[in-house]
Amino acid sequence: MTETEELAAVADQPEATGVTEPAGPHRSRRTVAVVAVVCAAALAVAGGAGYKVWTDHETAVAARDCRSASEAYRKAVNSYNGLVDGDAAAASRITAKQVKDVKTVDGLAKALKAAEPKVVACTADSKAGYEAKTASITKHTAWYKSHGRSLKAAVGRVNASKLDKAIDDANQLYKDSDGKVADAKTRDELKQAIAAKDETRIAAASKKVNDSVEAKRKADEEAARKKAEEEAAAAQAAAEAAAAAQAQQSYSGSSYSNTGGSQSYSSNGGGSASSGSAGSSNSGSSSSGGSSSDGSFHFVFGNVGDSTNHGQCTPGAVCMDGECNTCP
Repeated sequence: MTETEELAAVADQPEATGVTEPAGPHRSRRTVAVVAVVCAAALAVAGGAGYKVWTDHETAVAARDCRSASEAYRKAVNSYNGLVDGDAAAASRITAKQVKDVKTVDGLAKALKAAEPKVVACTADSKAGYEAKTASITKHTAWYKSHGRSLKAAVGRVNASKLDKAIDDANQLYKDSDGKVADAKTRDELKQAIAAKDETRIAAASKKVNDSVEAKRKADEEAARKKAEEEAAAAQAAAEAAAAAQAQQSYSGSSYSNTGGSQSYSSNGGGSASSGSAGSSNSGSSSSGGSSSDGSFHFVFGNVGDSTNHGQCTPGAVCMDGECNTCP
């Protein structure tokens, strides 16, 4: 039995009101009053139930909105973390020496140090509670989106400054390497890469130019070494020739001969000679010397005492001028 039915049953009992119901037409007025009370009670019960249903619905709507905000927040956080761990991490490894503007590196470092907002869980037990959580989540989502844009811009500035530095260095290398490369095509490749503003191509072309410069340097050093060796050899040969000429000139003023047991000396231009006995004959090797018709001096070692070979060098004999010539 419902509450309304119970009230109606109580109203139908006279002793419940403490008033004896009069007979006749007065009974209808009493019935009307009871019905009115019952209806009021029924409306109160129905109103309470309806309010609860409405508030439950409002809370459910607020919870749904909070969950939607949480999903947007999750996407924003993931996008930001992807940037931090990806492009921003790569750009953060670029040093001040690699960029044209050092401020870009400092700006990126500062952006990466920004404190992230605390995580807000989408849990509540009322409409107002969910709405408060939704507001916080929405605010944090906006921070991730905004800071993600500023961080991406900071990464872009660092990379652009790095490219500017690479172009400046490449232009300087192109200028300095003029006439210093083993292969001129490497400089043409570098020039094209600079015009394209492609950092990867610039790096590859710069390496080729540097390698070509090094190859030419080594080739030039080797050529200079060989030339120095040739010049040293020529100088040594000239010195030896001059020494030989000087030695020959020192003997051109006199002559000496020893034939058998006799010895004789003569000056180059005087034509006089002296002889004497050595005390015994020389049947072995002997030496002789004399001046030729052109006035030059010959000093021969060998078996010049042999009557069959007089005046000539025999095998094993050596003449002072380095050849085995016929001597007077």
